[in-house]
Amino acid sequence: MLSRNFKVTLIESNPIWGDVKANIEQLHRHLLNVPEDTDLVVLPELFSTGFMTGDKEAASTVAERISGDTITLLHRLAAERHIAFAGSFLASTASRLYNRAFFIEPNGDDVFYDKHHLFNPGGENEVFTAGTTTAPIIRYRGINFKLIVCYDLRFPVFCRNNKCEYDVLLVVANWPLARIHAWRTLLTARAIENQCYVCGVNRCGTTPDGLDHGEGTSVVLDYRGKVIGERMGSPVITADLSPASLQAFRDKFPAWRDADSFTIG
Repeated sequence: MLSRNFKVTLIESNPIWGDVKANIEQLHRHLLNVPEDTDLVVLPELFSTGFMTGDKEAASTVAERISGDTITLLHRLAAERHIAFAGSFLASTASRLYNRAFFIEPNGDDVFYDKHHLFNPGGENEVFTAGTTTAPIIRYRGINFKLIVCYDLRFPVFCRNNKCEYDVLLVVANWPLARIHAWRTLLTARAIENQCYVCGVNRCGTTPDGLDHGEGTSVVLDYRGKVIGERMGSPVITADLSPASLQAFRDKFPAWRDADSFTIG
């Protein structure tokens, strides 16, 4: 485990619709403002393309495999900067498309997760195939992370922190401004009920079809649901997470011990 606090940086970007190259260039610009001692950079859902639903053919033209340019680049950046990257991208496997989350470590280790709860009201199920596994828990620099994607946040059983299996919930999203009260409320609820830090990174700006995502909706919450990191002008948001403080809180108020046991079928 780190002898210091763990530093996480969220990048609240405005993805350029269907333009992987332009979004990678945007990432490079944002990385100039990421503190050198950052341990983890978290990017929004489908950061390299935008939330391309409604046109599967168009989405297919920019979808990539795990061995494609985007993931290859993130591996290189992680190794060069000695930091991890998390987010999701538009993935292609055989004839299917997935909203695929990733966690890429500096040593080359990586974990992928296909979004389980597709946002059917927005037509996501017409383009993507739903993942069939539970959200992964990743151990990195002595801390356990659970990685979920956007709509997953609405399902507390799916996010439940059984016996404090994880310390930080990472939520990568494209959550519209019209439902931003739900976004902030659910993030806060997940932090309090799971006695964990929550990092919710949302995209900003407006999509070509006019869906507004606002600005300044990304946030880092502590285990009490208190805001410890938010946008203050720059889309690059950094916060310190204290594993020692989290453990002390869980020891002092061990509500997790009284949680109901269950399994997800």
